[in-house]
Amino acid sequence: MKKSLIKQNYFKLFSKRWIAILLLYFIPAVLDLVDPFDLLFHNIFWFFYLIPTLIMTFSFGTQYGFIATGIGSTILFIIESIQRDDLIHEEFIAFVELTIVNILITVVVGLLVKRINEKQAQLNETKNLLESIFNHLDIGIWSLKEGQSFLKSKGIEKIYQMPREYMISNKNFWREAIHPDDLFITNVIGEKIKQQKDYEYEYRIIRPSGEVRWMRDRGVPVFDENGTLIRYDGTNVDITRQKELEFQLRESEEKYKSLLENMLVGVFLIQNSELVYVNNWLTNILGLTEENLLGTNFFDYIMDEEKQHLISEFKKLIDGETAFLVEKIQLKSKSGSSIYLELQSVLTTTNGSPGIIGIALDVTDELKVKAEIEHIAYHDSLTDLFNMNYLTHQLTHEFMLNKENHIPSCLMFFNLDRFKLINESFGHQIGDQVLKMVAEKLQNLTQPEARIIRAGGDEFILYLPYINSDQAKSQAEVILQEFSKPIYLEEMDVRLSARMGITVVQEEDLIEDAIRKASSALHFLKEDGRNRYQFYSEEFVKKANRKLLIEQGLRRALEEELLEVFYQPKLDLNTNQITGMEALLRWSDPILGWVSPAEFIPIAEETGLINPIGKRVLEEACRQNFEWNQLGYTSMHVCVNISSKQFIQDDFVHMIELILLETGLKPECLNLEITEGIALYNIKETINKLLELKELGVSVSLDDFGTGYSSLSYIKSLPINFLKIDRSFITDIFSNHQDAAIINAIISLAHSLDFKVVAEGVETEQQLELLAKMGCDEIQGYYIAKPMAPADFKTFLCNNIIKTFV
Repeated sequence: MKKSLIKQNYFKLFSKRWIAILLLYFIPAVLDLVDPFDLLFHNIFWFFYLIPTLIMTFSFGTQYGFIATGIGSTILFIIESIQRDDLIHEEFIAFVELTIVNILITVVVGLLVKRINEKQAQLNETKNLLESIFNHLDIGIWSLKEGQSFLKSKGIEKIYQMPREYMISNKNFWREAIHPDDLFITNVIGEKIKQQKDYEYEYRIIRPSGEVRWMRDRGVPVFDENGTLIRYDGTNVDITRQKELEFQLRESEEKYKSLLENMLVGVFLIQNSELVYVNNWLTNILGLTEENLLGTNFFDYIMDEEKQHLISEFKKLIDGETAFLVEKIQLKSKSGSSIYLELQSVLTTTNGSPGIIGIALDVTDELKVKAEIEHIAYHDSLTDLFNMNYLTHQLTHEFMLNKENHIPSCLMFFNLDRFKLINESFGHQIGDQVLKMVAEKLQNLTQPEARIIRAGGDEFILYLPYINSDQAKSQAEVILQEFSKPIYLEEMDVRLSARMGITVVQEEDLIEDAIRKASSALHFLKEDGRNRYQFYSEEFVKKANRKLLIEQGLRRALEEELLEVFYQPKLDLNTNQITGMEALLRWSDPILGWVSPAEFIPIAEETGLINPIGKRVLEEACRQNFEWNQLGYTSMHVCVNISSKQFIQDDFVHMIELILLETGLKPECLNLEITEGIALYNIKETINKLLELKELGVSVSLDDFGTGYSSLSYIKSLPINFLKIDRSFITDIFSNHQDAAIINAIISLAHSLDFKVVAEGVETEQQLELLAKMGCDEIQGYYIAKPMAPADFKTFLCNNIIKTFV
């Protein structure tokens, strides 16, 4: 319909143009007919023919211009020919001029028209393109002038889903479409327009269908050269999809951010050594806020001794030398507590720059547990000193390293004297406290480089680097002096003494060699007294070899019955009669010769041979005494020393009963001698066994009384018959008034407890007389007789049964 109307209008316009052209062609001819002699108009009217040429050339192009020129020239030629017989000179010139001018006009105007048409075509093409863009873009384009809209693109129709006519007629359509929650933006935009400022805002609109869309509205004021506002141009862009993606991205970002912030591990990003990102876990660990952490140097929070190593490892990661890094580090926390983290890091790129991203795991508890396990593995549970595992797995390396570096060192083997007696007398709880105090003293008395190991029981190994033999001697003297002082535990005065075996570490020594040498020195020292130290000597090797020979010979002697029982008589001072004898073991070896009991009995104790040997002595003593009873010496009893290892056997009393039955000896003719250590080993068990022996009829003597640390409260409860005073008191009875006083006190104490007193080691008549005056019941010693073989003892009995000794 619209195209048809355009064609009709164009046709009317074209028709009128041709009518005008025809009129222009005929007007000069009519005028020429009216004025045939060119009196009024002359030939100038023929130049009217230039006008059709102009019109035709301008309207239809050069081709039609030439046609118009030809038509005009032809009409002029015909008219002039009809009018006159021949053309006059002036008219011919006019004809030529007219033709030439027409041709020139046609050419020039044709060129101009062509250029105009080309420009117009370009303009039309540009116009069509702009119209296409303007009408087909999803972006809405608008323009306001003096508050009235005079331009709106089809994009606005798409955005608002409203007819363009309605939007042009209703200037408030955009306000009506704005979401109620965003209506405030209308006042903001209105204020901006009043202030002639550009603006850009995002808000929601509601389409007629009820659909909510997001829009970005931008307006820019346009001014003329005088700064006067001409109009406002602007755009509307539907950004709903962008907003949806933004919301989704924000929701996803919030989700992952929440996930990162609430993770049970630390997450970090480092660029140029600075913290770019940290999650809540790390801020809590470090005790700092995110603001305080971001932008700070990450390595400032690492312990100094680990910093350079971690910097080096991170550089390897950045340089591509490694793809993944796992490191355990210690952090400096605000609270000052030790925090250990395991960092797992990889290389990343952020904003075009390399960075390190990773996670941090709190391994503090893990390392603490590991340290605790290692501590338990390498430390004694009671004293918290190093144990033998530490010596085997850790100290060995340090020992060898010190040797390689030619660092002088010594090793000491430390042992408490008679700790077992203290432990058994006062209980294991007191014993444990004593060991703890010993450990503390040893740590306080040695340098920090010293390694103190509890070897077990009351034995300790001290490894002392950076000291020589003279310094080791001084160190040993300081330690022994400190341990000679009494200690106080639970209102009790406990006196300690110790022994120390020392070896200077040699170039060829392994740690096992050093321990063996120090232990050997300690072992041989035990035989020479208390509170002393001894350096290792090659002489100990000879002693060790002799000890081995004694052990081997003792086993052979037991198997071949080479051990002999000798007897030393006891004198009753009240009746002046021989009332008993002590059975004493003697050994003459074919290779070693006579071996002292003081030498082989401790070895028998160590090797466990004391039990079969002790039983053999009991059996032989009971058999021999029964034999002498059969000869008429019925009032005599035989005394047999009992080892602690024998006494603690469960079947000890039963064994005594069987031996008496087998030998036929009456129980009252047997006296068992036990030491204070045996008696107080387990006081309840000891009392029970002694009561069983008493019921059996066997008497018991407490040997070496006065040399130990016996508690009188225990002694009075023991069901014993005799107290034997040690020979050490008898030897100096005249020269040492204290010894005489002690003997007198022991005799008085024993009698008050209904015990008889036996003094051993009597060698002179004066000693005998003094002991008799003090009230001693029996004596034993060289003054009466030395220990004798059974045959010699029988002869002694025959010769002295009625002999008077006082």
